[in-house]
Amino acid sequence: MTARSLFEEIVQRTGLAPIIGPGTVQRALHAVGITSPELAQTQDYLRALPELRTRMAIYLEPETVERRLRQIEAHLKHAT
Repeated sequence: MTARSLFEEIVQRTGLAPIIGPGTVQRALHAVGITSPELAQTQDYLRALPELRTRMAIYLEPETVERRLRQIEAHLKHAT
Protein backbone atom coordinates (compact mmCIF):
# COMPACT_ATOMS: atom_id res chain seq x y z
CA MET A 1 0.00 0.00 0.00
CA THR A 2 1.39 3.39 -0.94
CA ALA A 3 1.57 6.25 1.52
CA ARG A 4 -1.06 8.09 -0.52
CA SER A 5 -3.50 5.19 -0.56
CA LEU A 6 -3.00 4.68 3.19
CA PHE A 7 -3.80 8.35 3.77
CA GLU A 8 -6.93 8.10 1.62
CA GLU A 9 -8.02 4.94 3.43
CA ILE A 10 -7.65 6.60 6.83
CA VAL A 11 -9.53 9.69 5.65
CA GLN A 12 -12.35 7.50 4.36
CA ARG A 13 -12.52 5.52 7.60
CA THR A 14 -12.92 8.70 9.68
CA GLY A 15 -16.35 9.13 8.13
CA LEU A 16 -15.82 12.87 7.90
CA ALA A 17 -17.05 14.87 4.93
CA PRO A 18 -14.62 14.97 1.97
CA ILE A 19 -14.02 18.67 2.53
CA ILE A 20 -13.11 18.11 6.21
CA GLY A 21 -11.51 14.67 6.40
CA PRO A 22 -8.20 15.20 4.57
CA GLY A 23 -7.30 18.35 6.50
CA THR A 24 -8.27 16.75 9.79
CA VAL A 25 -5.99 13.77 9.20
CA GLN A 26 -3.18 16.02 7.93
CA ARG A 27 -3.35 18.18 11.06
CA ALA A 28 -3.28 15.11 13.31
CA LEU A 29 -0.18 13.86 11.48
CA HIS A 30 1.44 17.28 11.65
CA ALA A 31 0.90 17.33 15.42
CA VAL A 32 3.16 14.25 15.71
CA GLY A 33 5.82 15.68 13.41
CA ILE A 34 4.76 14.38 10.00
CA THR A 35 4.68 17.30 7.59
CA SER A 36 3.19 15.49 4.59
CA PRO A 37 0.86 12.50 4.21
CA GLU A 38 3.25 11.17 1.57
CA LEU A 39 5.85 10.73 4.34
CA ALA A 40 3.49 9.01 6.79
CA GLN A 41 3.90 5.37 7.65
CA THR A 42 1.60 3.07 9.58
CA GLN A 43 3.29 3.75 12.92
CA ASP A 44 2.88 7.50 12.36
CA TYR A 45 -0.88 7.10 12.06
CA LEU A 46 -0.92 4.99 15.22
CA ARG A 47 0.95 7.76 17.08
CA ALA A 48 -1.48 10.33 15.66
CA LEU A 49 -4.64 8.54 16.85
CA PRO A 50 -5.02 10.65 20.03
CA GLU A 51 -4.70 13.81 17.94
CA LEU A 52 -7.15 12.44 15.41
CA ARG A 53 -9.59 11.60 18.21
CA THR A 54 -9.55 15.20 19.43
CA ARG A 55 -10.12 16.57 15.94
CA MET A 56 -12.86 14.10 15.00
CA ALA A 57 -14.71 14.93 18.24
CA ILE A 58 -15.36 18.40 16.89
CA TYR A 59 -17.60 16.93 14.17
CA LEU A 60 -18.86 13.56 15.45
CA GLU A 61 -20.61 12.09 18.47
CA PRO A 62 -18.25 10.47 21.02
CA GLU A 63 -19.54 6.95 20.34
CA THR A 64 -19.00 7.40 16.61
CA VAL A 65 -15.50 8.74 17.15
CA GLU A 66 -14.53 5.76 19.31
CA ARG A 67 -16.05 3.22 16.91
CA ARG A 68 -14.28 4.70 13.91
CA LEU A 69 -10.97 5.01 15.74
CA ARG A 70 -11.17 1.33 16.72
CA GLN A 71 -11.74 0.49 13.05
CA ILE A 72 -8.82 2.69 11.96
CA GLU A 73 -6.53 1.18 14.59
CA ALA A 74 -7.48 -2.37 13.58
CA HIS A 75 -6.87 -1.51 9.93
CA LEU A 76 -3.46 -0.03 10.73
CA LYS A 77 -2.40 -3.00 12.84
CA HIS A 78 -3.48 -5.34 10.07
CA ALA A 79 -1.54 -3.28 7.51
CA THR A 80 1.79 -3.72 9.37
